[in-house]
Amino acid sequence: MKRKLRRVAERHSFTLVALTLAWLLKRHYSQASAEDLRWILAPTTWLTSLLVDGEFAFRDGQGYLSREQSVLISPACAGVNFLIVALLSLQLGFSSHCRGLRGGARWLAASAGLAYLTTLVVNALRIGLSIAVAHLAVRITGLTFQSIHRLLGVFIYLAGLMALCLTVQLWLSSRVRAYPEPAHPAVGSRALLVALGCYGGVTLVVPLLRGSASNPEYWAHAAPVSVLVVGLAALLFAARGRTWDDGRHAVCSSEHAQRVTPQQGSGG
Repeated sequence: MKRKLRRVAERHSFTLVALTLAWLLKRHYSQASAEDLRWILAPTTWLTSLLVDGEFAFRDGQGYLSREQSVLISPACAGVNFLIVALLSLQLGFSSHCRGLRGGARWLAASAGLAYLTTLVVNALRIGLSIAVAHLAVRITGLTFQSIHRLLGVFIYLAGLMALCLTVQLWLSSRVRAYPEPAHPAVGSRALLVALGCYGGVTLVVPLLRGSASNPEYWAHAAPVSVLVVGLAALLFAARGRTWDDGRHAVCSSEHAQRVTPQQGSGG
């Protein structure tokens, strides 16, 4: 009985902690002012200033303003929702690789740190690209600036989330000593599907449950998110069970006459 309870605690306790942290972050963000969010706005603004020309100055109650670029990095641009998504994606998608309570605690701490750093980088790229190409895209496509800004945000956030999960998957697969057998590609697909589920849940389901159905802005955001999330999920489902090599690049062993696939010959 004690062993079963210990296994349950090792498997689910830190997931509950991560969900609690996500809820606390969401609650904090819903009530936070620009001053309350300087812990994420300040480093995001500093990274953005490395990508674009112009100086940003903090304005009480508003955020960081660049008069040269006519850009305000406000609480709406903080990227806290992406931080929550990244944290949950790392915890739910990869915590099964950890062993024991100590390993689970280390992974939760690493997930929080990775999620925060990734949020800063991805959000700065999003803001920088919006400044660089949004006005040009408006002229080319005929869409409004708000629509272009929204589409860029969804695309960059999803690309950043997928890149984060793939990087972690590759790192885990490369740890030959800790994990003697290479991770099957399906494991990576599962983690990516979990990440897409987290993204859809935080950006679509939670606002819907909080009464955003009557807000036209919600549906304007939900449309591109739904298309991209469903499209990526369909591609991942189609790729599940496939290997990175289809057999056409198999090698021939010098010791055996038969054809040897990369999986069969990986031990030599």
